[in-house]
This record gives sequence, C-alpha cells and structure tokens, in this order.
Amino acid sequence: MEIYFVRHGQTIWNVEKRFQGLSDSPLTELGITQAKLLGEKLKDIKFNKFYSTSLKRAYDTANYIKGNRKQKVEIFDDFVEISMGDMEGIKQEDFKKLYPEQVKNFFFNQLEYDPSSFGGESFLEVRERVIRGLNKFIELNKNYERVLVVSHGATLKTLLHYISGKDISTLSDEAIPKNTSYTIVKYENGKFEIIDFSNTSHLEEKL
Repeated sequence: MEIYFVRHGQTIWNVEKRFQGLSDSPLTELGITQAKLLGEKLKDIKFNKFYSTSLKRAYDTANYIKGNRKQKVEIFDDFVEISMGDMEGIKQEDFKKLYPEQVKNFFFNQLEYDPSSFGGESFLEVRERVIRGLNKFIELNKNYERVLVVSHGATLKTLLHYISGKDISTLSDEAIPKNTSYTIVKYENGKFEIIDFSNTSHLEEKL
C-alpha cells in the first residue's frame, strides 16, 4: 500500500505567523492555487480513498486535490494538528514575549516543549496520538492499493519521524513538510518506507 501524506495549503495565519493548532484559518489564494496544482499533478493517479482532518484548511485542500472524482473526502482526526491551547491565534512574536522558553523549545527542542501553562499538547502527546492513529489507519486501509490523507505541519513532522524509525531524541532535526507537499510512504509486510519526502515539484513548475 502507498500512503500519500499531504500538508494543507498556505493559510492566512501561516502568512501572519500565527499559531493555528485546532483553530481554523482559511486558505489564502496562494494556498488554493497550491492545492489545485497538486490536484493537477495527481489527477491520473488512482486513489482508493481520500482523507483529511476535520479542520477546514485540510478538508478544502483535500477536495481541491480530489478534483472531479466522485469519491468523498472522509474525516480522520487522529492526524489533526498539535493543539496550541490558549496560544492559538497568537502571533509568534507575542507568544515569545509570554513564553520565551517554550517558543524556543517548540521550534528547536521539541522534547522539552512543555505547553501545560497554556493548555496545549506536547510533541510526546502528539507522537502517542499519531502512533495510535497510524495503526488504526493501516487497519482501515490495509486492503487498498493507494490512499491520500491531508494533515498538518507539526503532526506530519512527528508522524514521519516515527515512520522513518529514527530515535525519538532526533525529533528536532526532522523537517516540517512544506505546504501542499506530498510524502509517499510504502507499507508492506508490517514495515514502512518513505520513498518521496515533501515533494513540491508541482509548485516549482508553476509558481
């Protein structure tokens, strides 16, 4: 089985450098264009299922990618974005004034990131969530040849780091997939293999 893991298109809060988490911010015009370009790139590939999280930025991206196929985008919320608690919608610069150590940890030392003061989700909690979700996702789709799921930056970073089999201590070294990039993961005989990471060739050709 092949799983295409896609990050949603650019949003208004991405541009404004606001933390999104479980709050929603609409796709920008560029974000819509990114998603449509990916849809064009993948239009001749057969997907048995399309999934996204329930957040509109992911759901809209998935629908643009799906294009005129008759399938419906199904919701899979185990791969929803990391919760930022009370810091959702806050600009990075304001977050930094309130919690300088935790902003630094969020970007550069994820294992030490402790969002308990503002009711957020730690990267270790995200990791546990996506591991459970991945097992569920495989069980749901094990009889299919190819599926696509639209998710989010911090979640995909954590999930793909786990899939790669790297030690948890290296999580901070893992790159965040780019907006509307796709990462192809092959699952066979109980093992995962990343065969294409954060591919944005559809953007490089057109934007």
